[in-house]
Amino acid sequence: MHHLIPKLMPIGITEALSSRFPSELGQEPSRCAPPGRAEHADLTELKSVVESTLIRTMALANSSRRLSRHVGLGIVSAEDHSNYILHREELEILSPRACRRKQIEFATGRAAAHVALKQLANAFPVLRDHKGEPLWPEGIVGSITHCYPWSVAVAIKGPNLFTVGVDLETTERMKGTDITELVCSNTELDWVRGGNLQERLTMIFSAKEAVYKAFYPLCRRYIDFKDVELTWVPAQSCFHGRFLAPFGPNLPRGQVCAVHCHSYTELVFSCVIHSRGKVGMHQTPGSWLTRST
Repeated sequence: MHHLIPKLMPIGITEALSSRFPSELGQEPSRCAPPGRAEHADLTELKSVVESTLIRTMALANSSRRLSRHVGLGIVSAEDHSNYILHREELEILSPRACRRKQIEFATGRAAAHVALKQLANAFPVLRDHKGEPLWPEGIVGSITHCYPWSVAVAIKGPNLFTVGVDLETTERMKGTDITELVCSNTELDWVRGGNLQERLTMIFSAKEAVYKAFYPLCRRYIDFKDVELTWVPAQSCFHGRFLAPFGPNLPRGQVCAVHCHSYTELVFSCVIHSRGKVGMHQTPGSWLTRST
């Protein structure tokens, strides 16, 4: 059973993406919630950036998966949070003590997940485990990211084949706080300082968040920012990430992954899709591709 989010519910805003859940089961699912006029240009550009990044990421993963057929995408806006529909089970896991910002973030993230799932099957509830990680329906893996007013969700059929992580950030978040020493290795810091510092720092931060989301389900351990070192490869518009610590038996120190990262206006979108079947590939990040809330 589905329930509208009460308009008076103390829902909070911080980061969000929204796709309106189709009201009729027979309605063809849309990847994006209908935007207001003021949002339209931003939504069109964001949708284009996310789709093109996903397509490149899947191609580098040597995957035959295709957008809409095997990969679902949901993009929603917090501006319309009162119109989103959640499953009863999803409402039950949302703490009534959560601030308004956190409640809107949760609602829009689940709304985006519903849109993505609707393209693959039915929009089942997306619950969460004891650590707050999303629990996707059997046979599907996914990732959710928030950056107000947007929430984006990506879902892929075939949990035994892939793991996925996506992240959306704003360069505004990097203003006023210097996190370079926390996030960057010396090599990464040289790259960050060699261009637009704010943009490049956001790219490093976002890419490492995507790495964490993709690999945490496989290793179930905390991955520090400095456990992965990134090198930007302009020709591929992606980072090559090298593990500086072992994450598990099949994720050894020295393993390499690719993180597609696209910066436009004040937003940065990163995507990692890791093919679980291809392990031990230490030298050729382009040969397999690869981080929910």
